[in-house]
Amino acid sequence: MSVIKILLVDGFNLIRRIFEANHRDEADISACVESCGRSLGRALLTHHPSHAVVVLESHQKTWRHLLYPAYKGDRKPTPEVLLDNLDAFIEVFQSLGVPSIKVDGYEADDVVSTLAVGVANNGGEAIILSTDKGFLSLLNDRIKVYHHFEQRFVTSADVLEKFDLGVDQLLDYWSLCGDPGNNIKGVPGVGKKTSVQLLQEFGGLEEILGKAKEMAIEDFEVEPDVPKSPWESFRKPLARVLKHEQEALACRLLVTPKIDVELGVNLKMFRRPKG
Repeated sequence: MSVIKILLVDGFNLIRRIFEANHRDEADISACVESCGRSLGRALLTHHPSHAVVVLESHQKTWRHLLYPAYKGDRKPTPEVLLDNLDAFIEVFQSLGVPSIKVDGYEADDVVSTLAVGVANNGGEAIILSTDKGFLSLLNDRIKVYHHFEQRFVTSADVLEKFDLGVDQLLDYWSLCGDPGNNIKGVPGVGKKTSVQLLQEFGGLEEILGKAKEMAIEDFEVEPDVPKSPWESFRKPLARVLKHEQEALACRLLVTPKIDVELGVNLKMFRRPKG
């Protein structure tokens, strides 16, 4: 049995990046369609996947909007010209032998993540074609993220360099400091720098909350002349996280990609022709 290597294309990430960079004139939409086709063609030649699919947004309310109505409230809507010509994009992708899918009620991120984790858990390899930072939390030996416009894989070393954190800490990081791009606020008064310091010191959100609760108990038990704990300098941010525990946990749910979406598809639908 051959090992699956699937190329998962974040469709509107690709389309909008190309549109914004080169084809913002609505009269030039056919050129944008052709550019997207050429980009996908290059990706197929670069990665030689056994399977490939373009995952599109349904542009309907998702479970995140139901949980948090302000989700993505500040984001510019997808240009109408792209939505009006979506069939043309789907057609050019299909001409390359790559089908397109979308799942109502879920973002493309959730669908891509579900496919990537499913393939990886069954011994295959998934390559996610996207510039969306949300996929970085999935990085491992079997799930890779490829920045198509920089023509390189984004690695755990890149994550460490950019965030000063490990891949496994990213979701807790956005839970604390928020994700402005998606209008997720995070914990009030805890910014990026403090979030990094907390995570570097304690590891993850659960450990941070545990230490915050422990120190709150110590406040009542420790005599004034007892030496301060080594975490005394973190008392204020820990107190803020504890005070806003429910917001932090809600944020973590919002930033976490779902990996159990009922897709109603078979991988055979995405198999590339041999040769």
